[in-house]
Amino acid sequence: MKATKLLAATLGGLALWTTGVIASAQAPPIPPAPINRPQAPPTPNATLVSPEVTANGAVTLRLFAPNAQKVVVGGSDMVNPASPPALTKGENGVWSVMLTPPNGTYRYNFNVDGVGVADPRNPNVSTTNTTVMSLVHIDGSPAGEDRRDVPHGKVEEIYYTSPEFPEGRRMHVYTPPGYEKGNQDYPVFYLLHGGGDSDDSWSSVGRANFIMDNLIADKRAVPMIVVMPHGHVPPRPGVGAVPAIGGDPAVDPYARDFVEGVMPYVESHYRVRASAKSRAIAGLSMGGGQTLNIGLTNLDKFRYIGVFSSGFFSDVFQQRFADQIAKAKSLNLLYIAWGTDDFVKPYTEYTMALLDFHGVKYVRHETDGGHTWDNWRKYLHDFAPRLFR
Repeated sequence: MKATKLLAATLGGLALWTTGVIASAQAPPIPPAPINRPQAPPTPNATLVSPEVTANGAVTLRLFAPNAQKVVVGGSDMVNPASPPALTKGENGVWSVMLTPPNGTYRYNFNVDGVGVADPRNPNVSTTNTTVMSLVHIDGSPAGEDRRDVPHGKVEEIYYTSPEFPEGRRMHVYTPPGYEKGNQDYPVFYLLHGGGDSDDSWSSVGRANFIMDNLIADKRAVPMIVVMPHGHVPPRPGVGAVPAIGGDPAVDPYARDFVEGVMPYVESHYRVRASAKSRAIAGLSMGGGQTLNIGLTNLDKFRYIGVFSSGFFSDVFQQRFADQIAKAKSLNLLYIAWGTDDFVKPYTEYTMALLDFHGVKYVRHETDGGHTWDNWRKYLHDFAPRLFR
């Protein structure tokens, strides 16, 4: 009797266990249903390509703006600013235009019903002192600015404390290929931008890093560090905007920032040769005027000076520092470049006449064209190989 009860209890327990296993196997947990979010219908902007550069160098710009009334290309050396080309609107709301500029690098934006905007489909940009512009590059420029399969240097964005400007300052610094892995010291080249631009400009639309990479790879230029500082003077409290080119170098706030802020920072943070024979300075337009202000009043610090599309814009310098101009005979190189159609050509010619008067020798480099990045890249490409030889 006891055995029968024990067997019944055992069989009952086994049945309960089997039922639980079967029930567990037959009823897996049910995951929550996914959230069905409403999807907006795609627009042509989702797959729009702009800019599109063809093998023959033609550039097509596109913008999806179905409600716009007029779109033109603005802010670019690709077009004549006096008569910028208009984009044509398609039935799908996409505006487009095809351009055929010379090979090179160009900034541009769209003027949409009177408002300037960067190309929203183009991630390549160049900043100015006040805005952001889109970039397009077409291989084959004679300025040697293409990104070739050669060792590349590095461009760093550097912030430093200024002795002149309490808000602090920024600069971009190019170090040549192999800098991080070595321990050698390098000559240093200070490269200044023009009016309206920023310290980003020489390494974006100016392509200075690629120009230097290619020149160094071809053994046409010695490896060097290139420092690209910010050149605009910020508004001062109670004073407002201050001219970017001080007429009197002795009281020029930018010159003080450069000599007492930029140069000490570079020489304490980078492996540069801190001697006049290993320093160069050059600049375009506004930066060319700053180069003359700084370089000719600090001949103990520089042996190479380059002036691109610029010159003396004031008689203050020659009145107060005529002796400094005469002392420029000690330079290893004074280089002056300009375009035949450049609006600053009269100032360049005045500067050269003044140098002739004082018996200072210099290299003259005249090109076609005007006040454009196309020329300034060519001047850099011609100037850099002359340095530190």
